[in-house]
Amino acid sequence: MMPRYLHRAIQEDAFPAGKMALVSGPRQVGKTTLGKGLLQSETNYFNWDDETFRRAWVRSPSAAVERHGSGPILLDEIHKDRRWKTRLKGLYDTRGRDLRILVTGSARLDLYRRGGDSLLGRYLPYRLHPFTVGETDAPPGPDALLQPREVRFPWNDLIRLGGFPEPLLDASEAKALRWSRLRVDRLVREDVRDLRAVSDLAALRVLTDLLSVRSAGLLSVNSLREEIGLAHGTVNAWILALEALYHCFLVRPYAARTARALRSQPKLYLYDILRIPKEAEGARRETLSALHLLKACHLWTDTAIGEFQLRFVRDKEKREVDFLVLRDRRPWLLVECKSGEMEPAPNLRRFTRALRPAHSVQLVSRPGTDRPYPALGIRVVDYERFFSSLP
Repeated sequence: MMPRYLHRAIQEDAFPAGKMALVSGPRQVGKTTLGKGLLQSETNYFNWDDETFRRAWVRSPSAAVERHGSGPILLDEIHKDRRWKTRLKGLYDTRGRDLRILVTGSARLDLYRRGGDSLLGRYLPYRLHPFTVGETDAPPGPDALLQPREVRFPWNDLIRLGGFPEPLLDASEAKALRWSRLRVDRLVREDVRDLRAVSDLAALRVLTDLLSVRSAGLLSVNSLREEIGLAHGTVNAWILALEALYHCFLVRPYAARTARALRSQPKLYLYDILRIPKEAEGARRETLSALHLLKACHLWTDTAIGEFQLRFVRDKEKREVDFLVLRDRRPWLLVECKSGEMEPAPNLRRFTRALRPAHSVQLVSRPGTDRPYPALGIRVVDYERFFSSLP
């Protein structure tokens, strides 16, 4: 398989700068495969779930990796060690000159920055996403937007199978759904429990089912609380835990005043679109679009091209455009997801005039579509063509 899109960034960005590379992302998205692809020797792979390594690591991190071969070492899932940050800092400070260190984990490793980050200045963070239409080992930058490239994974395949490697490459819808169900079961039983204490796993599993039919919609914790029968604080904490574990992500509304945006109701999306009922075509389409845009925002931010953020636009009259990408905190790209409407939507026209982004796009499910509306500053493009220009 061709190297993943982060391979070159880690090799040419983090390691030459003498930094550790911390790679996080959803369960089974390919972090370990990415990491092993950067190794020169299999003896350089160390997994927290290996009891022998775990005992050695707790006693002495330096001794635990002493018998490594040449090239980088990979520390997989060591964030499960409650003192992982302190031990990793010690390893880096004593061996960092002769050791290139790659750390992978299924939880957001930046969570542990709270209360001070003892690793500050010692690492570069990267976030690995599922496959997308135009993924390549040489991902394009933002200036290549709307310049179509080779389609690596067809849009219709991603809609049916999602972008996670195993179900997508296996190409069986039935097996993909089974994989998705087993994956979320393990996430609830193992990953959430590693991150925080959960007394009612059955209720947490019910929450994941409820979120499946709410992807691409406004998040109402009160509504979820009433359906599950738990306290508002508990449901909110569980959603934050699921977000930290890359089960879902929140997209907040754009506001010039950041504090107002933080108070406003966000939209929720899932990383695994197979959790969304197949008949909910609009929700799958919008969620997959969100995944493409978020992946680009994360990559361009993580590789220091700029600061990119994913938002949506909604005014007091509840007029809305699905997505707004901010580049260095300024409106840069408006995206409206449609089925087959070729005329630019009224809300897209309105917010294009108001925000004046560099790009304004309406996406449609009509292959081969690429119709500019110069007077409006809008371009109508089909999903596959547009997303082939993103990482």
